[in-house]
Amino acid sequence: MNLWDKEGIPHKGWTCISMEDLGANLEGLDADERKDYYENCEMCNHEGIRYVHIMEHPEFDGQLRAGCSCAEKMEGNYANPGRREKALRNKYSRLVTFRKKNWSLRPNGNYTLKFKGYYITIIPSKFKKGEYGIIFIDKPTWNIDSLDKAKQIAFNIVDDYLQQL
Repeated sequence: MNLWDKEGIPHKGWTCISMEDLGANLEGLDADERKDYYENCEMCNHEGIRYVHIMEHPEFDGQLRAGCSCAEKMEGNYANPGRREKALRNKYSRLVTFRKKNWSLRPNGNYTLKFKGYYITIIPSKFKKGEYGIIFIDKPTWNIDSLDKAKQIAFNIVDDYLQQL
């Protein structure tokens, strides 16, 4: 259903509250398989939206999940949605590069990685098997239930830090 034509749906004045990259964890799948995980724009019903702009409006109860073109029209801003989407695409590219890095397994059981001049350490918990913590710039993050999740969280921590520099 095309909500642009539905009465009672505001066309302008929307705010993007967040974004999602629906393809960020789909490596290994070919393009046709990835499309099964993408969504339709709730505003225009366009298929295959990977980068979802989550939109709110004070006169609309709930949120709408929209593609970039609809987000531009809904916000009345034809630059910011594209910038947000580009930033999310760039973050995904950085994540792909990060995932290719080889972590060193130390004799004490810790994993270390030097990334862009900074050291990241993933430490297995001494108290709970299968749980990990991350140390980055002397700031610990604990209670992560898998090594893969710890690496993903480490990327987010480091990437957020580097983007603020």
